[in-house]
Amino acid sequence: MKRTIQAINKLKEKGVIKDYAIGGAVASFFYLEAALTEDLDVFINIESHEGGIITLSSLFGSLAEEGYKEFKKGGLVIDGWPVQFLPATTSLEKEALEKARIEVIEGQAVRVFSAEYLMAICIHVGRPKDKIRLEQFIKEKCYEEAVFADIISRHNLTVKYEKIKKLIEV
Repeated sequence: MKRTIQAINKLKEKGVIKDYAIGGAVASFFYLEAALTEDLDVFINIESHEGGIITLSSLFGSLAEEGYKEFKKGGLVIDGWPVQFLPATTSLEKEALEKARIEVIEGQAVRVFSAEYLMAICIHVGRPKDKIRLEQFIKEKCYEEAVFADIISRHNLTVKYEKIKKLIEV
């Protein structure tokens, strides 16, 4: 994972991406017991081109120059990890990216979504695995309830959260 984080940090240093933060299962490791994951979700802030089109060609070109060209399971393989670069497009993702925390993975500084934003994104996406992760967060009580409530309120997720909460055992 160390070289993966180094490659991502280099993209930021070179100006290929404006900013990034780790989301998904890997970010959840900072708050919950580790769960099996096969990829690394990296939310990025990248300039859009004319007409609001986002292209990742400069990102993939820069990584290809470093020797990273193999794709596996929907991601570009960096140091054995399939990395999915996901442009932050929703207001929730953009805010989560802006407010990401600094953590350390194998001696490398890395930006990571907070527990509260990970939970809100789980609600927003709503896949079965997201509901399971949300339930884990709630049971572990590893988040600030007031911060979480504010986030889901501002992003119109409160009703969806209440519906999901009825389905999970909390």
